[in-house]
Amino acid sequence: MNIIKLGSGEAFDLYAVVVNNKCQVKEFISSLDKINQTQIFALFSFILENGPPNNVQKFKYIGDDIYELKTWRGIRILRFYGDPKLPRSLILTHGFPKPKKKKFEDEKAKAIKWRKEYLKISDTKKIINLEKRS
Repeated sequence: MNIIKLGSGEAFDLYAVVVNNKCQVKEFISSLDKINQTQIFALFSFILENGPPNNVQKFKYIGDDIYELKTWRGIRILRFYGDPKLPRSLILTHGFPKPKKKKFEDEKAKAIKWRKEYLKISDTKKIINLEKRS
């Protein structure tokens, strides 16, 4: 697992998980229609400049240090905070359409696994090694 930097803003930086040389979030977003992509990019822009929204309709804690970003059309992107290694940052794990409860638990388990892998790495520079290629 690696991470790449997606963007920097006044308030926060956004990173994304890379597994098997694939950025999970970028691949998911590229599979969406233009309306969903526009909603996701607007949410990302807001976070970069203002930090995470205080609106549970868009940004919700789901337990185990994992949060979900949500759009009104049912798109979900899971993420966790990069602190203390990457202060003022969110690390996006992956995205998916609004699922049934059992499927949601499976998706949350993936995010928890990748967060644990991230926390095990002592040198953050080692996991951001793909940043220059993207």
